[in-house]
Amino acid sequence: MTTEHTRTAPATHASAPEAIATRKWYQFILRHPKLVLIVLAAITVVLAMQLKDLRWETDARVYLPKGHPAIIYDEKVADLFGVKDSLVIGIVNDGEQGVYNTETLERIQRITDQVAAIPGVIAIRSIDVASLSSATIFVGDEESIGSVRLMPEIPQNASDIDRLRGLVEDNADLFVGNLVSADGKATMIRAKLKEGADNRYQAYFWIKGIIDAETGGGDGESWSGAGSEWSRESGSDSQPSEWTAEEQAEWWSQRNQAGAQVGTDNGDRFYLAGRPVIEVTSGLHAMSDMAIMIPFLAVALAISLFLIFRTARGVLLPLITMAAAIVWTMGLMALANVPLYTISTMLPVILVAVSIGDTVHFMSHYYDHVLHDAHRPSSTIVGEVLGRLGAPLITTSVTTAVGFLSLVLADMPPFVHFGLFTVLGILLSWLLTITLIPAMLCLMQPKVGNYLVKRRQMRVHSEQNHLTRLLVSTAGTLHRRSGTVALILLALAAVAAVGASRLFVDSSWLSDFREDSELVQANDMFNDKFDGTIFLNMVVEGKEDGAFRNPELLKRLEAIQAYGETLPYVGSARSIVDYIKNVNKTLHAGDPAYDVIPDTEGQIGEFLFLLSVSGRPELLDEVIDYNYRQGLVTFAIKTDHTRDLRQVIEQIREQSATQLAGMDVDFNFAGSANNSYIWAQLLIGSQTMAILVSKIGIFLLAALLFRSLATGLYTIVPVSLTTLFIAGFAGWSGIPLDVSTALAAGVAIGVGVDYAVHYIFRYRDEAARLGSGLAATQETMRTVGKTIAFSALVVTIGFGVLCFSQFPPHAKLGWFVAAYMVVSCLVALITLPLLFRLHERLRGRPQDA
Repeated sequence: MTTEHTRTAPATHASAPEAIATRKWYQFILRHPKLVLIVLAAITVVLAMQLKDLRWETDARVYLPKGHPAIIYDEKVADLFGVKDSLVIGIVNDGEQGVYNTETLERIQRITDQVAAIPGVIAIRSIDVASLSSATIFVGDEESIGSVRLMPEIPQNASDIDRLRGLVEDNADLFVGNLVSADGKATMIRAKLKEGADNRYQAYFWIKGIIDAETGGGDGESWSGAGSEWSRESGSDSQPSEWTAEEQAEWWSQRNQAGAQVGTDNGDRFYLAGRPVIEVTSGLHAMSDMAIMIPFLAVALAISLFLIFRTARGVLLPLITMAAAIVWTMGLMALANVPLYTISTMLPVILVAVSIGDTVHFMSHYYDHVLHDAHRPSSTIVGEVLGRLGAPLITTSVTTAVGFLSLVLADMPPFVHFGLFTVLGILLSWLLTITLIPAMLCLMQPKVGNYLVKRRQMRVHSEQNHLTRLLVSTAGTLHRRSGTVALILLALAAVAAVGASRLFVDSSWLSDFREDSELVQANDMFNDKFDGTIFLNMVVEGKEDGAFRNPELLKRLEAIQAYGETLPYVGSARSIVDYIKNVNKTLHAGDPAYDVIPDTEGQIGEFLFLLSVSGRPELLDEVIDYNYRQGLVTFAIKTDHTRDLRQVIEQIREQSATQLAGMDVDFNFAGSANNSYIWAQLLIGSQTMAILVSKIGIFLLAALLFRSLATGLYTIVPVSLTTLFIAGFAGWSGIPLDVSTALAAGVAIGVGVDYAVHYIFRYRDEAARLGSGLAATQETMRTVGKTIAFSALVVTIGFGVLCFSQFPPHAKLGWFVAAYMVVSCLVALITLPLLFRLHERLRGRPQDA
């Protein structure tokens, strides 16, 4: 964009030849633009080829630092008790008999067997793929003891079905809410998965295929899963490389055979849930949504740039630079074998904001210089722009990078990687801005939009357009009413501070999906029919072997379980206590009076021995170790909102501490619920520290670069007010602090610092040339103020497109980035003139009227 103000030529720090001579790098670019472009193109092609190796990591546990107690006890639970993340298949039948009908029971057995054969599924023990067809019950009397299959064969008549239902109801403490719903209308098949993203994706899509075959929805060629088409011909990037052609052929053969076995539809409905399903679906939705939204984002940015510059180069050069910066950064991420985390979706967002800001500043200054005198050589004009913008651009890049570098101090590894590659991307954006664009412009004839030339020739107004007239007018108002405006800002800051104090941390994987999505509907069904799909594991560790033979300890654990089940969102609690009580009741002919913990260690030891030799030791292995020293209590929870999980976990922790006092045992938490809770704590702690450190770092760096503590302070005032205003709005609106909202603050700091640095550089130049006061402020607003507004406008419109995303995290990201752009721009253009006017008054310098 250009300026029509013609009182003075654009100021430069030195003449163009002198400026170029002092910058050998700039001189090389201006002299060898073709060579520069060839090198840049080659690098871009090489790094673009690496993008195929980017892998998506959605496992929530990666957010916890190595050595964290949550990780240690997660591994202990997996090693000692065999507890793994499970994918859950729900089958619902609303018929009169519910799931207790021959066809549904046959389907349960068939699916259980097929799931157990999937390579990514753990199927060492029968309970690893848990269902009605694999479950066992304890039976015994005075003459015999042992365990039998709950459903040794498929019931074929009403009496056999009634017998099965009776067995489930007699052992309701083990099965109801766990494998079968209380109303008998729903059942589940729970499959433990092997570690690794490949196994999660593999199991997810193979099970989707099994369900597809059962419902007759497949054609034997391909199936649709979570918005992605998978076929035996095409495969997928998420397919493990170890899948052989024979395995694929065998799988499709089994799938088609399964489909052929399905008769008439009996009303069974299928659902998929569990943490692996959430993680896989989240990754698939994020990638597929961005594949749709990025083109729309590019179109919106192109339209915005055209409305500003009205030339092809004004559109293409910023977009090419932005795309190259993203390709370079993501390509280097792939080369470094760093996976894409959930927060990594913010990286392209930040690079778009930073890159567009840099390129809009460059192109705007370029057009200013061209319009002043378009008959000079391109290299001369570009050299002047580099001389003018060289210092501001490197300063904004470094200060922005310092803001994100603070994330290296975060406790969560993904945040560290995110911070490092964001810093790298910002510096690459700067490098491409000062190389690619100058090289391209040197090969083009100087040109501006025809309409700007005509407007200048007509000279209808003293200012170029409505925007510059508004900015210059605003400068006058701020100069005359500085006290009033300052009081208004302080009042708004006070209101925002109160709102910010109301902020709360709440993160939920399920909130990343629309209410009408299959995943949310499945989760709602499981929470309605069963005990829950999120689990809190409490590991209780005695000091000596045999600690769990102590009846007092078991009774206190029973009290903890009973207390936990009274809490909101807790569906059930299970431990060795339930198995001992079940054995006691079974050995007494099912008398409910014996559904209690025995009073002596001898009886408990006898029951534990019976369980271990009854054919059910694998069930025992899931709740207690071999030496009876360490046990597991599992709470099933019906929410994954960290705000609710925090209350549940803290109350269970307090109750456990009270109940286990004096028992000479320790307890620690693990499981998906605990990980989500810890993750939320680390998130707010890391982000608070990162924001604080980044502002301190930016202040110190700006003070050093500008050689003024006051100017360093002025650099961070706009970004501080911006984050305060947005936080206040979120607090008053009840919007929780989560990944999108917390990391969007990084965009505000980065972009806000850019605005402040560009304004300060220009104001210092104009104050030196025109004298401090209104004239310098007006000229700064007329030139760089206009460019700041243009940059904010382009990014706001571009990210406004994300507000229409079908993936809630991206929509939220769009709203917050757009809001930050608008507020950052307004705050910078209001507070900085006020601060410099206050500065001059304090120094006693004369002010023009």
